[in-house]
Amino acid sequence: MARNKFSLFKRGDVIRTNPQEGFYGIAVVLDDGRKLELSPNKWSYPMCHIAITPLIYDFEVTMKDVDLSQIYPMKYTRCYQLKNIPDFFKEELLVHIYTTRNVAQLPIIGNMDPSNIYKEDLSWLPKPDRFYFCGDSQKHLGREAYLSWLDKKRITD
Repeated sequence: MARNKFSLFKRGDVIRTNPQEGFYGIAVVLDDGRKLELSPNKWSYPMCHIAITPLIYDFEVTMKDVDLSQIYPMKYTRCYQLKNIPDFFKEELLVHIYTTRNVAQLPIIGNMDPSNIYKEDLSWLPKPDRFYFCGDSQKHLGREAYLSWLDKKRITD
């Protein structure tokens, strides 16, 4: 059986996401892939940090359509509903760790220097509000940006 070949994300790739049918977002790869030992003698696929931005478009955006000053990691407030605990909210910075494998075959629309987007240390250890391990990229990468845009649209309409 043949193995699937996926293109690989590399530092600075600008990814066009598809968080909802008919809507497109932007994500940026902040570093090159690195293999991590996740448990004794269990190595990962190469991993990278990807930042989801708040940009949402209703057309298949290209690099020339993107306002570069608006490319920054989005902060998203997530609601948690757990049994026997009152609902609570937690803000997270949408910079998470993904494999470099472009499993969802998301289009790379350009490349840029990501050092201006996120200036802090890109840790490989999860923090309470960022750097979660997310595995392979998914078809709806950047869904939080779409949901946030939808909430703002509801408020203004």
